[in-house]
Amino acid sequence: MATAVIEAEFTGDVVFAELVASAVHDVKNSLALVLNSAESLAEDAVVSPSAQRTLLVLQHEARRANADLMSLLGLFKLERGRPLVQPMVVECEDLLSELVAYNATLLAHRGIVLEAAECRVAEGYFDRGLVAGVLNAAINNTFSYARAHVTLACRLHEGYTVFSVLDDGGGYASRMLTSVADATESYQHNHRSTGLGLFFARRVAEMHVHRGRSGRIVLSNQPGGCFELWLP
Repeated sequence: MATAVIEAEFTGDVVFAELVASAVHDVKNSLALVLNSAESLAEDAVVSPSAQRTLLVLQHEARRANADLMSLLGLFKLERGRPLVQPMVVECEDLLSELVAYNATLLAHRGIVLEAAECRVAEGYFDRGLVAGVLNAAINNTFSYARAHVTLACRLHEGYTVFSVLDDGGGYASRMLTSVADATESYQHNHRSTGLGLFFARRVAEMHVHRGRSGRIVLSNQPGGCFELWLP
């Protein structure tokens, strides 16, 4: 009888988790529609300046929420033992161009110029969707912290493909730079955030493995905040 009860409770937990994941997926899709509508309105020349400022905030927050939902879904798949990383050959310069195209308009309305430095990597082998999601989230964060410029770059270093997002803001708090392994806790303390995005970024990096080496994220001040995603 006890075994039956335990099995029933376990089954119930699994069903509930699946329902939550399904609900999160539905919310993500609805949020995507809201985001698309906000972006379309922001491009409308008829919209007043005050309304446009409101739409920009809506876009920024919707993108941030969408990134969190995608992180939750990704972590759910990992907990269920489902494959998450699907690596492929990616043209890195094209990826940087797409990141600029997607984020430049939103940042420009805040007076921030987003540009890509010369790409020093022709091709990489990684999960394009996951990496783009991590970098988009990092770029979106600069909306609140950059002063005037954000630069994207991609280079090779010691066999790693390194993507970076560098802003000209005040940089990361010192406690965030002491240990990337504990960065989630620091991020939550300093930015009044759950730290979910940074935690998921670290997991995405670590799931990229090649010849015994795994990826990682690196935070530094140069002197503005620099987020780096290292992929083997």
